[in-house]
Amino acid sequence: MNTRIWKIIAALVFALCAMLLALGSCAPQDAVQAPPAQTEAPAPEETAPTAGEPAPAEPAPAIEEPAEETASVLPEEEPAVIEEAPEASEAPVVAEAPAEEPQVLDMASMTPAERAAAWGLPAPPEGIDLSEREFKLANAYNSITDQRPNHSYGAGVVVDKVASAGFNAFVEAARAAGYYVTAYSGYVDYWTALENYYQPNVAAYGAEKASKITLVPGCNDHQTALGIDLRMGSADYESSKDFRGTEAWDWLLEHCAEYGVILRYPEGQEQWYGTACMHPCHFRYVGETAARYIMDNNITLEQFMLLYDWDIIYVPGVN
Repeated sequence: MNTRIWKIIAALVFALCAMLLALGSCAPQDAVQAPPAQTEAPAPEETAPTAGEPAPAEPAPAIEEPAEETASVLPEEEPAVIEEAPEASEAPVVAEAPAEEPQVLDMASMTPAERAAAWGLPAPPEGIDLSEREFKLANAYNSITDQRPNHSYGAGVVVDKVASAGFNAFVEAARAAGYYVTAYSGYVDYWTALENYYQPNVAAYGAEKASKITLVPGCNDHQTALGIDLRMGSADYESSKDFRGTEAWDWLLEHCAEYGVILRYPEGQEQWYGTACMHPCHFRYVGETAARYIMDNNITLEQFMLLYDWDIIYVPGVN
């Protein structure tokens, strides 16, 4: 009896143990075992990215929340006032003054010295009387009728007697200096200028061209009997009429004023006498005082006369 009971009890205990073992094998493992304490994983070693691989992005820094203000914080200081730099002020708009019109000089009311100063010239000589015979003028703007001279001879041609002594002395001095110059033209009356020079050229070339190669009758300085044309002594008559640039020419320009003679048609000043320089070696008597001022200042007879009387002659664009 007792042996049988112990066998039953042992069988029950064995069965109970087997049941407990079976239940333990069926329970989830994480429910039975506590998770091991987390340990900080070692920082991964930095490795250089291989070629072609993008560099790993750096972790974004943690955002620190602002610490709460407490009463123990020092009293707030007033923020410093930052003075802003003044904005660059725009330049004041200045109304443009109207362009001034060029001042027109009242030359007619000026004295001879004032007119000369306005033209950048020294004061002209005193004692000049423009009504004198030697200031008779003919040019493209101021025509004269036939002018009968007091016939005389200067340098072998007909001139007015007021100019004869000056021309004679002038040519003789040039020859004494070694320059054999002669006069080939002097006084030419109106009708000779018209019939022998101007009209033949009009018939041959037309009026426009004729006025460029021949002085129009009435406008020819030869009609005043105060001018002569010079040439160098030469067998070649035509080619010697223009000897500008030679030593003889330079001598004539340097010394002509000593005898009351000027170069009548200086090149580059055609606007004053109104025609082309058709007679480059044409000299004109005006008297020694006027001649020295004109030659020293490289001006024309017209400009010299306007210094003394603004209305005595007409020059376009001037008066």
